[in-house]
Amino acid sequence: MTSPRYYEDSIPPDLLAPTPIPATGATAGIPGAWTPAGAAPPATVAALQAGSVTATPGTGWTTGQFVQTGTAGAAGRATWTGTDWVGGVAP
Repeated sequence: MTSPRYYEDSIPPDLLAPTPIPATGATAGIPGAWTPAGAAPPATVAALQAGSVTATPGTGWTTGQFVQTGTAGAAGRATWTGTDWVGGVAP
C-alpha cells in the first residue's frame, strides 16, 4: 500500500522547481560542454550568437568540435571560429 500524495493547490509545482542557470561559457569537444556545470544551453544557435557565451579555447575550434544548443540535432550545433559563433561543427 502506498501513501497518498498531496498537492498544495496554492503552490504551483513549477515554483518549487529550481530555476536553470544560463550558460556563460562553452568548452570545445565532440560534443563540447556548457559552463558552469549543469547550466542550461541557449535555446538556439541564434540565441547563442545574440548572447555573451565565452568560448574555451578562444581560438578557432578544431575539426568536428561543437556544442549542442537546446535545439535537437544538427540544427542546434554551433562552433567557435575564433571570432564568432556559427552553426554546425568545426570544419
